Amino acid sequence: MIPSPGRGAGLSDPAGSDEAPPRRRQRIPPSAPLFVAVALACWLTGLLAVNLYGSNSPLGGLTRLLLPQVGRQNLDTATVDAAWDTVRQQYWRRDVSSNAATQGAVSGIVDDLHSTFGDRFTAFYTASQYQQLQDSLNGKRSGSVGIELDARCAGGALCAASAQPSVVAIVGVLHGQPAERAGIQRGDILAKVDHKPMSDFGADPATQIDKVGSSIRGSAGTSVTLTVARGQQVLDIAVTREDLSVPSVFSQRFGRVVEVEVTAFDQNTGDAVRKALTDGFAAGATGVVLDLRHNPGGLVSEAQAVASQFLARSAAQQDVVVRRGRIEGGDPGTAQTVVHDAIESGGVATTQKLAVLVDGDSASAAEIVAAAIHDYRRGEMVGEKTFGKGSVQQDFSLPDGSDLHLTVEKWYGPAGETIDGTGISPDKVVALASADDRFRLDAQSADPAADPQLQQALTLVGG
Repeated sequence: MIPSPGRGAGLSDPAGSDEAPPRRRQRIPPSAPLFVAVALACWLTGLLAVNLYGSNSPLGGLTRLLLPQVGRQNLDTATVDAAWDTVRQQYWRRDVSSNAATQGAVSGIVDDLHSTFGDRFTAFYTASQYQQLQDSLNGKRSGSVGIELDARCAGGALCAASAQPSVVAIVGVLHGQPAERAGIQRGDILAKVDHKPMSDFGADPATQIDKVGSSIRGSAGTSVTLTVARGQQVLDIAVTREDLSVPSVFSQRFGRVVEVEVTAFDQNTGDAVRKALTDGFAAGATGVVLDLRHNPGGLVSEAQAVASQFLARSAAQQDVVVRRGRIEGGDPGTAQTVVHDAIESGGVATTQKLAVLVDGDSASAAEIVAAAIHDYRRGEMVGEKTFGKGSVQQDFSLPDGSDLHLTVEKWYGPAGETIDGTGISPDKVVALASADDRFRLDAQSADPAADPQLQQALTLVGG
């Protein structure tokens, strides 16, 4: 698994995700390129709006949502049409792509939302990017080997503040996946891919990571050779790619405590957490550590299901989260839509001692769960302040197969707070000396004794 921008930034139901999450030579006169780009974007956007505004289709609703004033104004379509005709007839290139221009127009809308409202999470995905997002929410990785890469200093060590990375290190090897079975180890330094040196992929490790992913991935059943440096050894290791189905929930008992690690809120994550808890209690566990570290989020419905395993609904405890949309001027009291995601009945861990592990990469759906447990004083949060993503995105499919990943709501914890941009501060602040000290159940990692956050949580719940 090569890290990709945007995963986990999405948070929505039924099709969206809360992440996080994915995500023009010398001409005379010099102003001509700008005129062409603006005219083209305006024509495409205007034509789209005029044609769709009155439509009863989902796209019509989306157009009215994005451009609420369009239907009340007369657009000078003659001028816009003239601009597009000029582009087609006079522009120095005859191969201006209408598809690329359409995508550029939609991207322009997204860019305006970013700049006007500071919305980091609304995004435009091409058809292939959207398919990757959907696969991610199903725990699927097509043609992958199951590794995570990071830019590191010599020997794979984390760089000091003033140092520049010099190598690409394999920092995660997923358990039971092709790379681990072939013999790849956490801490290996990636030197070549299919005998091509890493320097061929870019001048620096960050660029190399961006470029090398497409060479490591490929069709399932094919092989890729990873050349790694391990101490004084240089090893060529052939790995067979597979279409991976990666679970989002892992569990292990530490004495009378069951640790449940949730890596994302994918489809069926709630059911998997329930099973892990039930199995742990049947084996004698009396306390729970819920590990939400490095969890980028996922589906709101799964966050609701997971939180409901630990909360019992009562007069004083009603909602896991409240979502508000179509807000005027940032005032939640003006919301046109208000959705209460209530605590579901039948939770299996409503009385056992509970600690929740969080860090700066716990985001979105992970923060929904953490906020509910924190606001109802159900358990203690341990670790570091969370990421701070308090918005909900929904996916709107466009005619060419692309997708508008649009922020449609802000979410608020049971106590009425928003964590957007601020995050949640844990009850017990415990830092890791190194990111490599985090114990993981899903991948090769440090020994649990080296993880002070985990050790603090185990102590709190009686481990």
